Amino acid sequence: MKLGLCSWSYHRSLESGKLDFTGLLKICAKELKLGGIDIIADHLPKIDKKSLITYKKMATDLRLTIACLSPGNNFGKSTPEERAKEVQSVKDWLDAGYILGAPVLRIFSGWPLPYEDKEKIWPAMVDCIRECEKKAKETGIVLAIEPHNNNGFLPTSKDTLRLIKEINSEWVGINLDTGNYQDADNYKGIEDTIMYAPHMHAKVHHISDDCKELEFDYDRIFSILKKTDYRGFFSLEFEGQDMNHQDEIKDTPKAVEMLKRYARKYEI
Repeated sequence: MKLGLCSWSYHRSLESGKLDFTGLLKICAKELKLGGIDIIADHLPKIDKKSLITYKKMATDLRLTIACLSPGNNFGKSTPEERAKEVQSVKDWLDAGYILGAPVLRIFSGWPLPYEDKEKIWPAMVDCIRECEKKAKETGIVLAIEPHNNNGFLPTSKDTLRLIKEINSEWVGINLDTGNYQDADNYKGIEDTIMYAPHMHAKVHHISDDCKELEFDYDRIFSILKKTDYRGFFSLEFEGQDMNHQDEIKDTPKAVEMLKRYARKYEI
């Protein structure tokens, strides 16, 4: 297993201008001493070819792998025209991912609008992913669909398995976020779907001063990683739910230390 960082962990600092993208790469490599980064597409300062090549070289010089590129999309929009635009956007990001050298592009199935039409819109959502899969094959990038809550298509592991089996493609997997499933047993959901995950997010909401996650059971999570011999990137996504007591600049390193401690404990 390899440890990385999702740039969302520093999104407040990036969006406020306190931290720039180059600085983020340096933090990942030199301060946090991580092996990879999952880049939220909105955090790229520029997306022209020359700039993307520059960012790739920066990461390479820092011995930092660009493990994943994560644009936003929504295949649950209500009209074919709107969905076609979302498909084209994902295809464009696959081209960007190819330049960056990212092996994985994280996407979403989306949020059906209205939610009551979930089953009605489901086939159209599947068609959108299949259309993107054609481009994924051309670029050699695996599409990793992130299960998501908040009235999305994939709130549970059961929904996620339904989609993966329906798509039935080696070019489509999941970005398995350890905090997103709304299953009765979130950890069983993780274990049931991890085989389809080329990339994972280590969700951290509340980190204590002694580097313990206060919401999720990371002993159980790491036991699953060990049992299933997960060997991909496990990228920290620090969210800091209680911003009265959470500071991403101060607390993200604590969360990284926690992940490193568990990796040592479970020898993975």
